Amino acid sequence: MWWNHHRQAKMMIQDELYSFALRNAQGELVAIAPMMVSLRPGIKAFGIRVLQFFGADPNVTEIRGLICDPNYRELAVATLKNHLHTCKRKWDWIEWQGLSLPQALILATPSAEQPMPRVVCYLALPPTWEELKTSLSRNMKEAIRKCFNSLKRDAHHHEVHVVSKPEEVPDAMQTFFNLHTLRSEADHTVEHANVFQREKSRRFLTAFVHKMAEQNRLRLFQVKIKGQVVATRIGFVCDRHLYLYYSGYDVEWGKYSIMTTVVVHAVQWAIANGFEYLNLSTGRDYSKMRWQPTEYLLHNAIQISPRLRSAHLFHGYTRIRTGALSRFLSRRR
Repeated sequence: MWWNHHRQAKMMIQDELYSFALRNAQGELVAIAPMMVSLRPGIKAFGIRVLQFFGADPNVTEIRGLICDPNYRELAVATLKNHLHTCKRKWDWIEWQGLSLPQALILATPSAEQPMPRVVCYLALPPTWEELKTSLSRNMKEAIRKCFNSLKRDAHHHEVHVVSKPEEVPDAMQTFFNLHTLRSEADHTVEHANVFQREKSRRFLTAFVHKMAEQNRLRLFQVKIKGQVVATRIGFVCDRHLYLYYSGYDVEWGKYSIMTTVVVHAVQWAIANGFEYLNLSTGRDYSKMRWQPTEYLLHNAIQISPRLRSAHLFHGYTRIRTGALSRFLSRRR
């Protein structure tokens, strides 16, 4: 699905499918590496060949990497590494993602500047909401109390609706995109990008959300006041985990900390339905950290092909990109 919506086929960059399926001795599928070779520029004879995982989009995909049975993770990465070494003419460098630290240290080329790891925050959920609430800081307890009391004080009754059925998706997604855009345009608050500004990103997410609904893995939380959705956040079910994705809200309700209200209801819903973990997604922003989450790191690595031309291409390409970014930032000052 990602490939259908986000594959590049332009003069300056073309993506070629280059994915792998790994099986054990019994023929059981134990890992999938959804990868592609990106040609930059898109001229096969002369282009730079970058091997990377699906998810090379403007922040729509939060986590990239190998999809693997945990019992085979180390073996799968080692097997893929060995195979790719035999095909070194097909790539100039690999952008590995979603690795453990030992894997990243083994795969990384020392001469290449390595990307920073990505932080994922999650909550281990106790049996009851009260038990979780008791473990929170005094400031967070006060923030929760305030967001509910402020609505009540101004006589704003709110209700929560959880979208999960395929027939509800079109309307729910249009509302989500509208509120996500409003959030990105809000002044005097934390800056949020409009991740779904591009039409192809909207088409991809809508198709993906619909597929998740068909599999009963969608939980899209909406807070309504007087029948109007004023805040929303997308959630995906993975076994007994609930992954909270992007959100949006009507800025007119920002003074009531309406997004805190949405998350509290999502947490309460997850606990009431027996979920073990709530994944707050990636990044260390304040809205996540005040829940005192557990963190784990997904490490990344740049591996340059042993071919001589590849090292020259990588360092030359990096210098050009760094220079272009510096010029762009200087014009914005």
